[in-house]
Amino acid sequence: LKSMIEEIQHNSTLMQNIARVSREQASSIDEVNVAVRQMDEMTQHNASLVEETNAAIAQTDRQVDELDRIVDMFVLGPDAKSASAKAPAPASGQPASGSSPDEVPAAASPATAQAAKTYLSEGNAAVDADWDEF
Repeated sequence: LKSMIEEIQHNSTLMQNIARVSREQASSIDEVNVAVRQMDEMTQHNASLVEETNAAIAQTDRQVDELDRIVDMFVLGPDAKSASAKAPAPASGQPASGSSPDEVPAAASPATAQAAKTYLSEGNAAVDADWDEF
């Protein structure tokens, strides 16, 4: 009987250890669940911020197109007097008839010509090689 009691006590100690370790594992699993939930919330928040950023970019792009349309009515050089009689550029953002986006007035200085070509480029000028440092 004494031997049986010792074995029962040993089994009881083992069962208590198993129960303690199981509680610790459950607590760790709860902590992991909380961390995963927080990561999910942060991911959803970041996705929302990306959508807002994309909307702001689209709005800025529309504003740039409008500014391009407004600025297209200004002409540099000797063609300024004859250009004032021209109709403003179409709202579609296309250059006035007969001109291409790369045309620069003949009398423009080299620096002005380069700046005009950069400004009049199609798409986003910030992707040009000159903008790499940004």
